[in-house]
Amino acid sequence: MFLILIEYYNYVTINFMVYALTTNLLIAFVLGILPVSEIRGGVLYVFATSNDMYSAIQGLVTSLLGNLLVPFIAYKLLDLLDTAFKSKYTPNIIKKIYLLILEYSRRKTRNISGKGYAALVVFVAIPFPATGAWTGTLVAYVLGFNRKKAILAIELGVLIATIIVTFTVFLGIGVLKHIFLL
Repeated sequence: MFLILIEYYNYVTINFMVYALTTNLLIAFVLGILPVSEIRGGVLYVFATSNDMYSAIQGLVTSLLGNLLVPFIAYKLLDLLDTAFKSKYTPNIIKKIYLLILEYSRRKTRNISGKGYAALVVFVAIPFPATGAWTGTLVAYVLGFNRKKAILAIELGVLIATIIVTFTVFLGIGVLKHIFLL
């Protein structure tokens, strides 16, 4: 009887650990996709909830994969909005304003040529509020950048942002351990 209880305990413990790991990975993935948090929130969550380095790396990769999907999702949403704004059911004043904004911004960026993609990488890579894959995709769309090149630039920016945020979190943890002698 005692052995059966131990077996059951091990079964419940393993199932709980798998459930917790799966839940943490799902949350990390969702945080990587969300416009509010993106990779910054995903990395912070992963390191706050991970018990060991293996689960931290797993969560980091999961959050990164979620954030790497953002340009594809955002471009689809922007295409839907573009179609909606250009439809015959949209009021003419809204159509005119939308088309004026697009044309004005695209006309102003013709002088940028190849420098715009490097600027897009830096814009996405800097871990400040309102910079990231969602905003970078919106900027690339409005400015009329080549979609494939813009996606590559955004993906590179996301990778750089992941490195910056990860090292910042490690540095912060190290400083806190040093201050509080942990």
